[in-house]
Amino acid sequence: MSFTFGEFDTDDLGLIATLRELPSVDGLQLETLEAVGTDGRVLGGTTRSGSRFTFDVILEGRTPEEAASKRESVALALDPARGEQRLTFDAAPGWQWAGILSASIRWQRVTWDAGAGYKLRADVTFDCLEAFGRPIAEEAWQHFTPGNRTVRRALGNARSYPTVEIEGVLSASQKVSIRVADLAVDVAGPLQSGQVLRLDWDKFDFGKWVGPVKVASVVRAMSTLDRAELWPGESAAFNVATTGSVSRVALIANSRRQ
Repeated sequence: MSFTFGEFDTDDLGLIATLRELPSVDGLQLETLEAVGTDGRVLGGTTRSGSRFTFDVILEGRTPEEAASKRESVALALDPARGEQRLTFDAAPGWQWAGILSASIRWQRVTWDAGAGYKLRADVTFDCLEAFGRPIAEEAWQHFTPGNRTVRRALGNARSYPTVEIEGVLSASQKVSIRVADLAVDVAGPLQSGQVLRLDWDKFDFGKWVGPVKVASVVRAMSTLDRAELWPGESAAFNVATTGSVSRVALIANSRRQ
């Protein structure tokens, strides 16, 4: 039983880290309104406040000094001053969360002698401000011509908001037409060679990129700001057409686990 947090791995210190519970649909809250003159309440929607994972951690040293050194190493590695870090654990292989230590670590002695060993035990709790886990290896589909295709998410158990990337050349009078599942959107040019048109419905960020740098927004060039979505296990259309030229199209699922 183990977890990793950023560059820290409990196995490196020989710790035993057992996840106390693995919640599903964690942090769920219903948003409701009172309807005067009617029975019950009206559902406005749902929100997710985040996820929480608590580990039962046991450390052991051959001497009191070794146990104390491991205790200090844990505190250093998990210091919340480091901010959110990638959290993985063996109960959910292939998935990661962005977590931060959210409670003090209160070590208690389990055994404390040379014969039985110098053992300490404590709960270690992480809060993940996004309620969803993300796959370590993301699902994606890439093609080098426009066309009509069908994709099917295999990872996760929650709705996701995908990202589309387009490379090619568009003049100011040309456009690219994209369909993802039930959403159809046109994006007007221009698009220069070397630029990537990226429509990221997960982060709600729409722009033209050169390498890691966003050089322009394309919000005003889009025919709609409705959100594309994909569901696991359901086939969805991924269609791209253009009045210009397209040399690469990609769909990144941004799969999620709840």
